Amino acid sequence: MNKSVNNVSIVPPSIELLFNNEKLDLMKFLCLLYAFSLKSNRKIKVSELLFYYGLVNFNLRIVLEKNTDETGIVVEPSITLYFRFQSKIQKIILDISFLKFATLNGDLSKKLDEITLKITPEGKSIIEELDSPFFKELTSNYVEVIDSVKFTASNLKIITEGE
Repeated sequence: MNKSVNNVSIVPPSIELLFNNEKLDLMKFLCLLYAFSLKSNRKIKVSELLFYYGLVNFNLRIVLEKNTDETGIVVEPSITLYFRFQSKIQKIILDISFLKFATLNGDLSKKLDEITLKITPEGKSIIEELDSPFFKELTSNYVEVIDSVKFTASNLKIITEGE
């Protein structure tokens, strides 16, 4: 929709980068893998990674909790963004795997439940070398959510289908 008939972008690049930034999505996903590596050395299913990514990045945690923020104002989560991101995940997995930031186990043509990822030492060092308050805070948010919200079939159903 952001292209005209002559294949000329009608959206300024700065706005397009804000809403469609593949490198930022890749780094956010790598931060999530890193957060899991701080908790455990196991391989993580992509469906579980998507769950936690959505809780933090799309404000979906409030769907599992009360639907209000600290001020008592009703907050609307972005379930649509979760499903849009789900359609991008295969490219992100391929990129992370190609860059050797994570090992991929499984077949991308299968269900996401059958694919697992694990961060590599190279992936860990990329995150550890980042000198960005944004990524450090994002990683700590991931760790906090991983500690406080269980990945269960019922929680996943609430996120994807509603109550």
